[in-house]
Amino acid sequence: MHAARRVSAIWDMARTFLPGTSCDACEAPVIPAGGSRRRERDGGEEILMDEVRKILAPVVDELLKPFSHVADTELQSVAAIHERYPGLARFRERLGDTPLVEVPSKPGGAKILAKCEWGNPAGSVKDRVAYALVCEAIRRHGNRPAEELRLVEYSGGNLGLALSYLCAEAEIPLRLVVASFTSQSVLDTLRSRGTSVDIAPQEEGFLGTIRQALRIADSDGSWQMLFQHVNPVNLTMHQATTGTEIVRQLDGRKPHTWVAAIGTGGTLIGVLNMLRTVSPGVRAVGVTPAESPYGHGGAPATPQGLCGTGGLGYGLKQPFVKAYESDVAAHQQVSYPEALEGAAEFFSLTGTRIGTSASANWLVARRIAAQLPSDELVVTMFADAGNPEQWEAIAK
Repeated sequence: MHAARRVSAIWDMARTFLPGTSCDACEAPVIPAGGSRRRERDGGEEILMDEVRKILAPVVDELLKPFSHVADTELQSVAAIHERYPGLARFRERLGDTPLVEVPSKPGGAKILAKCEWGNPAGSVKDRVAYALVCEAIRRHGNRPAEELRLVEYSGGNLGLALSYLCAEAEIPLRLVVASFTSQSVLDTLRSRGTSVDIAPQEEGFLGTIRQALRIADSDGSWQMLFQHVNPVNLTMHQATTGTEIVRQLDGRKPHTWVAAIGTGGTLIGVLNMLRTVSPGVRAVGVTPAESPYGHGGAPATPQGLCGTGGLGYGLKQPFVKAYESDVAAHQQVSYPEALEGAAEFFSLTGTRIGTSASANWLVARRIAAQLPSDELVVTMFADAGNPEQWEAIAK
């Protein structure tokens, strides 16, 4: 991000994070070259950009910094971890090898295959990432006593549910920061598993959950933050497991397009990297909510949005996707009402329940497949089967 645009983005974020800076009329601060770093605000009040950066930098800088790859071999060397935490071993035995099934497409167009992830232990594709993040945290913990390992992360969606399930199995204390609009069913489930839940202030939105988790980890070194958006094991896990399984299940068939919703971007890019080892020309299409597209400059995602997906807001881009932007052919958007309608339609056609991100992926994949010849293939991801609130909304 260019310096001027970055300063502007930081100031826009400050309107959300800082008390008294929510006025829409406020302008981005002007910092003359070599000049003062202060600006006058409407009420004559002054604010230091250094203060703004002090508050926001942990979120902004972490999301903008490059990430390093983790070797598949390192990801797979888990024997000692499994011995130390038998609950992790049990979880891994039931993880993955989910079906790749043909789903409805337009007559005459390409076929669509969907990777259906609700058979994982906690019910979603995020089970894979949860396992990788926890194993990596245990590696970083080293030879210190196991009872000293405590994990903190931000998520009120599928990753939070997966982490709470896994940490309960492995008897690892977990603290989650969730957004104020997290559904009651999720909160109840998290707490029933012994997870400590912090709710971020409503005015701070999704980025506020990251900021609060960072604060917890910074103020108390006994809490180790997992940081799903920048932890490279997220990407590597999808390449080594999700993508590898899809390649095996394709059995020599070469997909024209890979369609996946963007949450952290780990699924989209990790699977793409593996698909390109056997089909270099495969196209990648990212899917985000129409309410908060990838890289959008407005406020973070609203409460009503596709499960587990969405732009971060304020022009920030998911690091995994930003690093591979030239490899992503297109970004398409689906609104929340469209996703609900799509899930209802899919259920009427198949008798199978899918979540809103899966529905959005299916709608985009169907549009793409309709423009392709019948001998082509589109592959997509069905992350979960939806939550109670989604199906209550569909039933209305």
